[in-house]
Amino acid sequence: MKLALDSFSYHLHLGKHWFVPAQPRDLRWYAETCRQLGVAGLHIDPLHIDLSREVDWLAEYARRHGLFVELGAIGTSPEALAAPLAAAERVGAKVLRTFIGGSCAEGRAATAARAAQARRELARSVTLAEQHGVVIALENHMDIFLEDLLEILKIDSPFLGICYDSGNFAAVGEDPLQALAALRERVACTHLKDACPAGQYADAPSYGLSGTAVHFCALGEGNLPLLQIVQRLRQAQGEDMPLTLEICTPFRHTLPESDLLAWEAENVARSVKYAREVLGIS
Repeated sequence: MKLALDSFSYHLHLGKHWFVPAQPRDLRWYAETCRQLGVAGLHIDPLHIDLSREVDWLAEYARRHGLFVELGAIGTSPEALAAPLAAAERVGAKVLRTFIGGSCAEGRAATAARAAQARRELARSVTLAEQHGVVIALENHMDIFLEDLLEILKIDSPFLGICYDSGNFAAVGEDPLQALAALRERVACTHLKDACPAGQYADAPSYGLSGTAVHFCALGEGNLPLLQIVQRLRQAQGEDMPLTLEICTPFRHTLPESDLLAWEAENVARSVKYAREVLGIS
């Protein structure tokens, strides 16, 4: 299995979400950092790339250094996915990861309604995906439950799959292994995460639902069955499947900026090492 690193793993450095450092980093810094870590692929959050001016640079960088690319998007309609799908084709990406949005905290009626709308939209979007030769990978983004994903996957198309996020299932009270058993043949890409109890970092916000919320952490430092997850992905998808890590370091607001950024970089480096030495991902 080839190892990739989601750009969200450096969300504190890149400064496009909850925290903005004094000197935010950019797409080129992320790509070069990944290359120095020796990973095989780049998996890019939609907030971390400007599709109007960085796609050609990314395509050339990936070609020059022999890296594969997975792009990200937001939304499920053809209108939302048209530009990202075109960009994915231009950079040679086989997968476009996207999500619906919202929160499982709104309840199952709300998630079911969201899923129904997404199913209607994706039924149209898969035609566009096929034209570009790119698989749409819908993530469990703590916005819908497993049962909602299964409803959406009644769209029988090889151009619709899942971005399997181990940590997000745990955060909404669902078993990552049970979810994988239900979805594994439709997994198109991954966000492999580890998770620890929400109280572990009192100075950082947690993720998920009341009673099941978690902090995300470096691989091997939480309580998710990562080795079993990877073994089952291998069984389902084979050794050729890329495996992307998403290391979401908690935003600990009591830490000085330099310490916070150093901690994020250390978490990523430890996770890459764990993926190689323990999980057997090259």
